[in-house]
Amino acid sequence: MSEISSRIRVRLSGLALFIGNIVSFLLGFVFVVLVSRNLSQGDLGAWFFIGSMLSYFQIFEKVLPYWVIRDSARGAKLVKTSVVCSLSIALLLLLGFITASFTMAGVVGIDIILFLIAALLLPIYYVQDPLTSVIYARYPHLASLRNPIIDGVKIPLALLLLPYGLKGVLIAVILANIAYLAYSIIVVRKEVEDKLRLDWLKKRLRHIWLPLFQSASGYISSASDSFLVGVLLSPTDLAYYGIGLTISNAIRSSRQLSLPFSVKLISKGETSRREMRSLLKFISIFVIPMLIGGILLAPGLFRIFGKIYMREAWILPPLLIAAALTTYSSAFKGLLKGLEKIDRNLEVGYRELLRSMLFIVDSMDYVFAAMIIALSLLLVPYMGGLGAAIGRLIASLTIFIILAYMSRRYLPSREILPDLAKICIACLPMAIFLISFKPASAIMTLASIAIGAAIYFITLYIVDSESRTLVKSLVKEFSEKIISFA
Repeated sequence: MSEISSRIRVRLSGLALFIGNIVSFLLGFVFVVLVSRNLSQGDLGAWFFIGSMLSYFQIFEKVLPYWVIRDSARGAKLVKTSVVCSLSIALLLLLGFITASFTMAGVVGIDIILFLIAALLLPIYYVQDPLTSVIYARYPHLASLRNPIIDGVKIPLALLLLPYGLKGVLIAVILANIAYLAYSIIVVRKEVEDKLRLDWLKKRLRHIWLPLFQSASGYISSASDSFLVGVLLSPTDLAYYGIGLTISNAIRSSRQLSLPFSVKLISKGETSRREMRSLLKFISIFVIPMLIGGILLAPGLFRIFGKIYMREAWILPPLLIAAALTTYSSAFKGLLKGLEKIDRNLEVGYRELLRSMLFIVDSMDYVFAAMIIALSLLLVPYMGGLGAAIGRLIASLTIFIILAYMSRRYLPSREILPDLAKICIACLPMAIFLISFKPASAIMTLASIAIGAAIYFITLYIVDSESRTLVKSLVKEFSEKIISFA
């Protein structure tokens, strides 16, 4: 198949992942509201506590999937090997979780049965992740159904089982993840190796420190938000900041647009400025209108969470800009890590990995977390929630600049400017509509989002010939995928 057709598949997969994440974002919001409004305060507290406790036993969840996605993209078959090993790790951690649960249940006064039900999620999560990595590497467009399947099963089951309280909600979550697990097995059934790749497993287990290094940064970053910012902010300011972060996650979900491109790079090991320009334009087609629309609709978006929050909507623009910068930074990370070839050799030593882009790029997450902590301590005491938002913006901008400089060899310079100009021109009618419409309720805000998006894409289709070609190519490629899947 031609390189052009391959590039279209990358775009189609990225678009499918993006849409899947947006759907998940919306369904996830519905699930949170459902749980919050129907569980007792005690059950709701237990829900958050058990979820937090589970996360500490998921620290080894990515140690094999990290390498599975890279090696699978290069043609290795690792389904059976990675699943058996991950399940073995999960069973040991399951024993530890159950042991700790008997102690914690007495300390916090939560029914031990809730811990034992939730414990079933550990082996499911550990088996899911390597399967999902194979799907990302081999069938990225099918990975887009992960969250819609889980959320689509979880919400109706939770509604059905709500009379049983938190036990019913946990059972709904378990059954939803089993449904996705069954889907994953069906998708990867042709990728199962004949026998266990013990040679691969032994060598990759020597490299588990790298995925652990990557995962730990996420815990540190999460702690800086949930603990440090939570301590520094008043409960009211924390509510505004939390709402702003929740809304900005819609833009942050567009990071998935670049994932298939990164996987393709792992396989190919090379790219060009032309391909990078194509990727950056594709990302910008979605990120720029979401950013502009989010800023213009900030009061209306806050109204969705309650009319009382509208007066603090000015906290949203810096969080949206930070989310947009994070999306582009993710594309740069995918570029740099995708082009890294040192790990093709299973015998690679830790010194070589320390000098590789795999380690250097993951180190940027620690720089980001350190900046968030420092800027929060500096700004929040004087500026409240706005200080936390500005600190996140400064940290995101710094990482964006560093990664853009590291990627400069592959970045288009002047070529991308006409693309951005056409996207901004297409945003003008949308912006005029959003400014003029002024939605007066949450429902009208959601309607204005849909109408504004339609206006933008119609305008872009008119002013940009490449977008017209892209739409036709995507439709053709989507039709071919449907036919081949059937």
